[in-house]
Parts: sequence; C-alpha cells; structure tokens
Amino acid sequence: MKITVGVKSIRETEYFLDAGADEVYCGLLGLHNNRLPHENLTGPADVEKVIELARARGKKVFLAANEIVSEKEYAKTLRLLSGLREKGLSGLIVRDPALLAWLKKKKFRFYFTLSTLANCFNSKALAFFADLGVSRLVLPMQMMPENAAGLVKNRFGIDTEIFCQALYYGINVDSRCELPCPQTSEAEAGKFRDFTCLLPFKSPKGTFFMPMPGPGYMLNAFYDYYKAGVGHLKVARWPNTLREADLFFKARYLVKLLEKGIKRELFIHEGLRLDAKPLEYGKSFTYKPLKG
Repeated sequence: MKITVGVKSIRETEYFLDAGADEVYCGLLGLHNNRLPHENLTGPADVEKVIELARARGKKVFLAANEIVSEKEYAKTLRLLSGLREKGLSGLIVRDPALLAWLKKKKFRFYFTLSTLANCFNSKALAFFADLGVSRLVLPMQMMPENAAGLVKNRFGIDTEIFCQALYYGINVDSRCELPCPQTSEAEAGKFRDFTCLLPFKSPKGTFFMPMPGPGYMLNAFYDYYKAGVGHLKVARWPNTLREADLFFKARYLVKLLEKGIKRELFIHEGLRLDAKPLEYGKSFTYKPLKG
C-alpha cells in the first residue's frame, strides 16, 4: 500500500518524501481546492519545485482541484495543467464531473483521481466517472469495507485510495454538511469553539451526540480494506503540520505491520496502542514516531 501525503510547502515536501511518503499532493493558490488560501502553494513555480524534489527521489506529485470549477475558468485550468504535465506532474485530484467532461471533450488525457468530495458510493456512480476518464477513486471516509467490495474490485481497472480512518475520521459526509466549521474560515463559525458535529445536542429527552465508530471498529475496517486490495493510503493536508506528521508516522507504522502479514488481533492491539484520538481533530497530538 502506497502512502500519499498532502503538503503545503516546499519544506513539507522534502520532509515527507524523505520520511517515506510514496507520493505527495498539493494545492495551488487560484485553483479551487478544499483548503484555505494560506494552505496552498503560491504559484506554478512552487509546484514545479515540488515536482523536481519528487522526481529526484523517484516519486510522484498530484495537484488538487477538488472543488467545483467555474466554466469560465476551464480554459485557464487546462493551460495550467498542460504546462505542469510537461514539467512532470503525475495527475490531478478532481471532484467536478462537469470539468472532467469538458477535459474529455478537449481530449486532455491525464491521471485523474476522483476526490472523496465527489461522494462515489456505488458501482453505478463509478461507471459514470470511469467514462469520464477517472483512474483512481478516493473512497468516501464514511464507507466501510463490507459496502465497498464492488468499488475496490471493479471492472474498470480503477485504483482505490482510503483515509486511515482509525487515525482520522469525518462524522459527516464530506461536501454534504451545511453546518459551520472552523475549516471554512467563515465568520459565523466563530461563535462555535469546536466543530459543530462534536457538540452535544440537548433536548427534553436527554443529551445526544453524533454517532461515532469506536477505534477498534475502525482499525478492523482498515485491516479489511488492506486485505481487499486498496492500493493507496491518504494522509490529508492538515493546518497543523505537527499533527499531520503525527498521523503520517502512525499510518506508516500500521502499513508496515500489514505488509509483514500481522494477524488481525495483534494489529488491533498495536493500533489501539497508538493513542490516535481521532475525535480531537488536531487539537492535540502525540508525536511519537515509532521505529520499524
């Protein structure tokens, strides 16, 4: 299983590539993607530098455009992608089916990764995106292995990628939640001290919280996804770089255990030992890189 890591700077690129990441991906200021402006590279020259660093290590770089793109920006986007592809960019992470259809019409062939934000939950949806030229699918974070067999083993030859749910898990379906969230940087989010999905809901019948799978359940899911043949593991771009490094080293440790053929029970034991705290959403981290 290859590990792909989101990077926000040249420095992060060098760090994660030298630490063992197989691929990196980044956002570019001005190209719509699911991050705040300051979490993106500032220009194509920075992307080219990331490409140079990766190619020198025999590794790949992907660019994120995983938001809806205005039709008036299609031509500019195509020029940008064409130029970066010539420089060695490996592919594009995309959400917008309209953009994919337009690029297909323009006969622009590339390695397209379908973002988790596209919410591809079934085989019919995958067939639709396969026709648009998608080469890899990032499975929805909320999907469990028992429901994903037709996506992981698909007739289109599409690669699959997952988040390490045991370390990082979203309660709400990506791109479908309308609640304010600190990541949006919207003014109305300021009245909440935490992610709204983590706050208690009080009613005459008691206090309720959004349901959340336990860490043991999520580690079992990760184990099953690996055994099912998922080829890529994603460590998302994170505002807190130390938190992202924490996630990366733990994810790398879990993958190495799986590659050694560890039994399920011992894998769960080791995973629980990591003290992942997925509900903390980056408020704290236990940066303890594990050897081996």
